[in-house]
Amino acid sequence: MANDETPPLVERIEPIARDAEQFLALHAELIRSEFRQAAATIPPALASVGVGAGLAATGGLFGALALVHGLHRATRLPLWGCYGLVGGLLGAAGAGLAASGVRRLSGVDLVPRETLATLKEDLQWALGKE
Repeated sequence: MANDETPPLVERIEPIARDAEQFLALHAELIRSEFRQAAATIPPALASVGVGAGLAATGGLFGALALVHGLHRATRLPLWGCYGLVGGLLGAAGAGLAASGVRRLSGVDLVPRETLATLKEDLQWALGKE
């Protein structure tokens, strides 16, 4: 065989390398996209935790005073008992809201499982191990 009939090895490998580079770039973009999608669920969950804590604090500060004195007047329970009762109820409500936010955060999956599965399939195909 003459040299002009068979392209050099570099010319044969160059398209494969170019395709592999595009393949990896596409997978990298897919991973970034999945990560952004999962990360977008974090701020609303954190907002829920913050709002729950803020509401519990605000309710404890303003609403407790009115509720405590109203309860004291209506029941004649000791004032300290009224404060304890109202504080416990508001604390439970705040804890419920905070727990809701924590549950939402626990559902966030930052691992790009779809991309990893696709990458695994593509590698198996590329290596001829279907």
